[in-house]
Amino acid sequence: MTAVATAAIVSTDERLDRLTEQVQVIADELRRERDQRERWSELVEDLSPVTSQAFAAVSEELEDLSDVVTVETLARFGRTMARSLPTLEALLVQLQVITALSDELVPLASPAVASLTSTLQQLDDKGYFAFARGGAGIVDRVVTSFSEEDVAALGDNVVLILNTVKEMTQPEVMTLLQRTAVTVQEVEDEHVEPPSMIALLKQMRDPQTRRGLGRVMTMLRSVGEDRPAAPRSPHEER
Repeated sequence: MTAVATAAIVSTDERLDRLTEQVQVIADELRRERDQRERWSELVEDLSPVTSQAFAAVSEELEDLSDVVTVETLARFGRTMARSLPTLEALLVQLQVITALSDELVPLASPAVASLTSTLQQLDDKGYFAFARGGAGIVDRVVTSFSEEDVAALGDNVVLILNTVKEMTQPEVMTLLQRTAVTVQEVEDEHVEPPSMIALLKQMRDPQTRRGLGRVMTMLRSVGEDRPAAPRSPHEER
């Protein structure tokens, strides 16, 4: 066999191999397309009941709304939406601005929240909240213990009460009350025997004792004075 015949046979074999490869590629592509069509067919078959039910539900809803929603209503709604597009655009711009502002404020708010939390924790540790809870209970008991008439009488005499409290909180009065309380407590703790008449007479020679008796007598005289009766309030007259 000559060299020319051999080369022709080799060239023919190569072309046959290339043709076989191309046919194989085409066959593979056709197989993939067939598989895809089969999958789509299976998907359509699976979705057909769901789609049918969805269309049935939509049809029922539209049938229920047929008396309310008409073509004219939809057209009017479309025109309203078209006219409202500038307003909606402005709202979206404002929303974007608010979102950007919130993104900037979040880092700034974190230290403030942490400081507030720390302050509240310190107040709780010091007992402020416990005192507030106890005070709320006290206020509740006070409110439930007074009737409407008591509150009205308190309002009529609140000025007198405040003046009395003002006088009671003077330094001289508070000092006297403190000394009296301390003295009474010491007498109770020491269990002193009742003094005799001679001992009492000796104590009368003490200037401080006489000064104390003078103050007590002055107080008793002030308590026993005849004072005009206070005018009755409008609530008491009713």
